[in-house]
Amino acid sequence: MGNHVTRTDFEWLDQEEPHAKRRVEILKKYPQIKKLFGVNPWFKFQVVFIVLIQILSFYLLKDQSWGLIIILAYVFGGVANHALMLAVHEIAHSAAFGVSYPLANRIFGIFANLPIGIPFAVSFKGYHLEHHRYQGHEVMDTDLPTELEAKLFCTTFGKFVWVCFQPLFYAIRPLVTNPKQPLKLEFLNTIVQLTFDFLVYYYLGL
Repeated sequence: MGNHVTRTDFEWLDQEEPHAKRRVEILKKYPQIKKLFGVNPWFKFQVVFIVLIQILSFYLLKDQSWGLIIILAYVFGGVANHALMLAVHEIAHSAAFGVSYPLANRIFGIFANLPIGIPFAVSFKGYHLEHHRYQGHEVMDTDLPTELEAKLFCTTFGKFVWVCFQPLFYAIRPLVTNPKQPLKLEFLNTIVQLTFDFLVYYYLGL
């Protein structure tokens, strides 16, 4: 568990970012894929359903034992929240209302964010689109671990800890490596989320 990795640095490449080129090649070979482009009309309803199910679960579990709450939070709530995080990812790509309605997508992302508890939907969009545009860039692509992370978590156990707390590192890393001026919608995201969290606490308890 304490063994160190044999590599001492990242693998640096000077090749072009593969996504754009691969997209062109795939569409040239399989043009019928374009028929799959566009908005899935069921997507919005699926997201609303998961959010409402999560809120209902808060109510149903408000008087249950901590043991049951922890188990269900892991096996049920964790799955539902992971689905919502994936939904926020898709919404960042305008999958809810299409590219012609950016504000509607942002607001819907804030809604999908609610059961997760931490405001991130609006910030995620900006950083994630840069991840696609500058994939592999050590500053602009905040999906990449930092050099400090690589040095701190270089053992087998360290990697295990890093994987367990990956959402935390994923959230904090952009604030350190590529901080941005907050948008008005980020403040809205935060206010809405904290208000929702308070209402859940006030009416349903911890």
